[in-house]
Amino acid sequence: MTKRFWLSGFWLEKAMHGFVALVAVSALGLVARLVWEVPYPPQELFNRLTQWMGTPAMFQLIHKLLGYGAAGKVFAFAGSFALWLVALTALGWLRPWLAALALLVVCGLLVPVPVALVTALVYFGIRSLLETPRIGGSANLERRRTLGWLSAGSGLLVSGGAAVLLRYVFAPSTEAASSSAGAETLLTGLTKQSEFYSISKNLEAFDPKLTAAKWSLKITGLVKNPRSYTLTELKVQPQHNIEATMVCISNAVGGGLIGNAIWNGSSLRRLLEQVGIDPKARFVNWRAADGYIESLPLAAALEDDVLLVHGWNGQPLSQKHGFPLRVLIPGRLGMKQPRWITEIELSDKPAVGYWVERGWSKDAFVQTMSRIDAPSESAVSLKASEIKEVSGIAFAGERTITKVEVSLDGSKSWLEAQLLPRRSKHAWQIWRVAWQPQAGSHQLAVRAYADGVLQTEAIRDALPEASSGWHSFISNLS
Repeated sequence: MTKRFWLSGFWLEKAMHGFVALVAVSALGLVARLVWEVPYPPQELFNRLTQWMGTPAMFQLIHKLLGYGAAGKVFAFAGSFALWLVALTALGWLRPWLAALALLVVCGLLVPVPVALVTALVYFGIRSLLETPRIGGSANLERRRTLGWLSAGSGLLVSGGAAVLLRYVFAPSTEAASSSAGAETLLTGLTKQSEFYSISKNLEAFDPKLTAAKWSLKITGLVKNPRSYTLTELKVQPQHNIEATMVCISNAVGGGLIGNAIWNGSSLRRLLEQVGIDPKARFVNWRAADGYIESLPLAAALEDDVLLVHGWNGQPLSQKHGFPLRVLIPGRLGMKQPRWITEIELSDKPAVGYWVERGWSKDAFVQTMSRIDAPSESAVSLKASEIKEVSGIAFAGERTITKVEVSLDGSKSWLEAQLLPRRSKHAWQIWRVAWQPQAGSHQLAVRAYADGVLQTEAIRDALPEASSGWHSFISNLS
């Protein structure tokens, strides 16, 4: 009985050694990731798991349960980190040198070998400090008490991290803009940078934090003169301003993952002509600082309005929107327009895009959409006397919105909306219909025509080819 109890205590103590050492290594690694951009093994494990599970069907389920914000990614990262801790806590049952070797192998599958080696060495050092010789009496009791405090502290550290993650789950998402364009946006036609949607494959804390001084853009592959450009060198290129709308493939019917801005940057075609295009080149492959990959046929990439963007609406790009450089490809969904780009490769073959690899759209052309912004769908209390019109936006990428119709009676009849002058061929279309409603319930709906073709009524989920359907809701007026 005593021997069995001692063995039980022995294995528990070893597991505590493994847990404390692993939490310490993970905390130090997180600091190195946030301060020096060192690859972080739990993050890379999260990346691998989401890569395997990031299929449209899985995302549809996650979005149905958790919405389109960061909650799904937070839960996924928490699960990945829990797997990391639980699985590798068992290394405490191995001798320190053998456990460090096992950790080196695991990390070597996730991060560069030098990072894996440093991680294993730090782990070995911590384990060696914990593995003090067994001595009797009060010294042994004090050693166990210290180990208990270290384990409790490690548990609190993990719990604190979990609490921070859960705060992101239940707080309003910073990734999704409001589902309404807002009165100011409809008046100016432009979306403020602070209100522009942002969707990332990463947790926001792990988005790239690049500096102009250390950043450069490499142009490689099937070009005659491969070279790199600094941000300063790109800014002295002839500059172009293009007003264009960008919409996320995840945008739901009536959703807010869409914005319009005046983008500032240099012509991709001009840059490629400077380095010389090899006749064998057929595709442009983009690579970003966060590992994101996308591809575009060379012919499409050479169109006049494809830009390498460093600013918008008269301001530099923010970090979360791609500083120092992103791609603008009018007419394509946001997933085709990567941020934080660091390399442009010309190739005879397309790179398999990050989301394309998971079954999402390969071409990602914008689908015809329309949305009612005023009155707001989310408004709780509206007075009929204060409403003078119904207004909103419509967009179809490179196709022209030729007509917008609005129903005020549940699609029984339709009124043709007034289309405001379109400021750019790449920008959304703002529309409005005069309305002086009576108090009561009114079922509103909108539909648009692009190049004379009616927007499809069939409701389709946003994934994998972008959503479809007419925006419709009931507005209760007092």
